[in-house]
Amino acid sequence: MKKQLSILSSNSRIWLLGLFIALAFLSWSLFHDFTSPWVTNVDSNGAWWSQSVHNTLRAGLRATGGMPSWYFGPLPIPPSGYYTHHPPLLSLMLTGMYALFGEKEWAARLLPITFSLASLVLLWMLVKDCAGRRAAAFSALLFVATPMELVYGRMVNFEPIALTWMLCALLCLRRWEQTSQQYWHNLMIIAFLLTLWTAWLGYIFVLVVCLCFLFPHRKRNPQLAFLLLGLSVFSIVLFLLYIRWARQDAWQNLIEALNFRLGRTNATGTNVTWAGWALRMRKTLTSYILLLSWALGLLGTVWTIRRWKTDESLRWLGWAALCFFLQSVVYIMCFPNASYVHAYAAFYFTLPLAMMGGVAIELFLRWCEARNARWGIAGLAGAVAICVSLTFSGQRQALMLNTPVHILAWGNWAGLVPRLGHLMHEKFAEGTTIIHNYGWSPHLLYYAQCRPNPKHPLTPHDWAKAVQDPEIAPVGCVIWLGQANAREILAALPAGSREEINIHGIPFCFWKPDP
Repeated sequence: MKKQLSILSSNSRIWLLGLFIALAFLSWSLFHDFTSPWVTNVDSNGAWWSQSVHNTLRAGLRATGGMPSWYFGPLPIPPSGYYTHHPPLLSLMLTGMYALFGEKEWAARLLPITFSLASLVLLWMLVKDCAGRRAAAFSALLFVATPMELVYGRMVNFEPIALTWMLCALLCLRRWEQTSQQYWHNLMIIAFLLTLWTAWLGYIFVLVVCLCFLFPHRKRNPQLAFLLLGLSVFSIVLFLLYIRWARQDAWQNLIEALNFRLGRTNATGTNVTWAGWALRMRKTLTSYILLLSWALGLLGTVWTIRRWKTDESLRWLGWAALCFFLQSVVYIMCFPNASYVHAYAAFYFTLPLAMMGGVAIELFLRWCEARNARWGIAGLAGAVAICVSLTFSGQRQALMLNTPVHILAWGNWAGLVPRLGHLMHEKFAEGTTIIHNYGWSPHLLYYAQCRPNPKHPLTPHDWAKAVQDPEIAPVGCVIWLGQANAREILAALPAGSREEINIHGIPFCFWKPDP
């Protein structure tokens, strides 16, 4: 039995198997059905960013300067069509993916999936360096058992990309502190820069890291702190000049977007009380992160604090977890609109909980082994059982959270959105403004390649007036015949072509004005 325990010791190479199991499980989860069209609520960002890349590829990189554009209409892209609220690196990387593989959904998803798998490896390497291979194995398993990672790990957005750069920056920082080699210092700076040009949250992360280098005595390094702060200021100034080149009102538009995110509003723009916001945060943090993961993370944090003065490696890992945790707290607290509307605002909590959860299991196993061999085997069996239970629970919860997008009140077939969108693209000319009587979504906009109606007519009289509005011409109508007043709307429309189409049992009418 002692021989078995030595094989399963905290730094045994056998624990590399934990990383491979975690990689296999995460790959299976993220690659499952990854060639499907944009049909779930998580796919909203994929549809938006795919439209941006679609515009970049058809207009040309030189004409757009790589600036994202959520625009539907004929070229050239007007200044108002450019999206200037975020750093452009994600859009540029996605443009490269579509240029290589074609404009396919799987090519877009491949980008965040690749980065999610890379984040898992980087997490394992960082924990292994600070707490041993066994702790790293359990941290990796806890990370992939989190519904937040399973749901948003393949979302085409900033989160999976920025997380990899942040982990890479910390790992290079650790290597540089250990070896003093300039090579690691340079890689660290590059990783921090990539973080800044991927997401605004990268600036919060860099600020938290800089504060840690300015004030605590143990990590005081003002030279590095001022270097990172200088890079942040330089990046912001360069970004402001970049977006001003695309549109003259970019700065005002950015300030308006910032003020909107600083407010407390829901998806419809209605103001939310702090109590309502707190309830939403509680639901998000307990739905997308399992309670057992929170408990393990808290336990690991307590044990890390108790060893803070005596274990340098564990203290370093605790500091890294603290950086991610503080960054997440600052983000969801300072930008309540973003955290209320988007559950993935809490995405970065997965890292500190996985780190500290792995530490909790490792220190528990050390305690068991110190008692006797039987306790060690029993403790290990319990730790494995916890990870297996979390994995199944996390996967089941992720499937429940990744819901299909609905544009109708009933009868919403899973493939309705792409099929309806392709038919709209086929029936209407590019740049047509579509008036509709059902729910809208970026998924449908992307497949239809038609402009959304800026107004939402309700009564048949409003419809008759809207189709003759010269400000939104040319105009077309797509009417879901299952709506209560659908026939009244059709009767109120002026003369034009009318084509009724049945999509898997769901009737629609396509109306176009006479030439």
